[in-house]
Amino acid sequence: MRLFVLFVMLAVLSFPAWAGDTAKDVNPDEIIQKFAAKEAEFARARENYTYRQTVKIQTLTDSGVVDGRYEIVEDIIFSSDGKRTEKVVRAPVSTLTRLQLSPEDMEDLRNVQPFVLTTKEIPLYDVRYLGKQKADEIPCYVFAVKPKKLEKGHRYFEGQIWVDDRDLQIVKTFGKAVGLLGRHEHQRFP
Repeated sequence: MRLFVLFVMLAVLSFPAWAGDTAKDVNPDEIIQKFAAKEAEFARARENYTYRQTVKIQTLTDSGVVDGRYEIVEDIIFSSDGKRTEKVVRAPVSTLTRLQLSPEDMEDLRNVQPFVLTTKEIPLYDVRYLGKQKADEIPCYVFAVKPKKLEKGHRYFEGQIWVDDRDLQIVKTFGKAVGLLGRHEHQRFP
């Protein structure tokens, strides 16, 4: 009887170790295809709505004090034929002195940072499964994303994405915009 009780206790104590290990059950390629399809659906749906987008950039001194600000609030409106229009709602005068925003910076803020990885864009990226992690208490699959090839005139996302393990939608991104600069272009991108 003592041996049976010991066996049951060992089985109960080891249950969390093997119950939570779903890495064997995860098929990253299948997850990528499913969330890319959902992202494509999201991108199409987004074109039927007006939404407000706020961009805030601050520069900080070495002691953490804000010494420059840029802010723009825009309503993003899509016409019935899918044409995007941006209507500025609020744009206080920029107080940035140590940083200049280029047209490429603005393009990154408009099109790269609100990253959507659809079925159409998947072939442009290497997407590597990193494991599971919670993002704001949401269980997620985490992927590293980087462009396979940089082409002049195009900007891409490079970083990590968190995909809700239930709804298979991107819920968090952390990364930067990357791309090739021309020979005489000397820019630094945030």
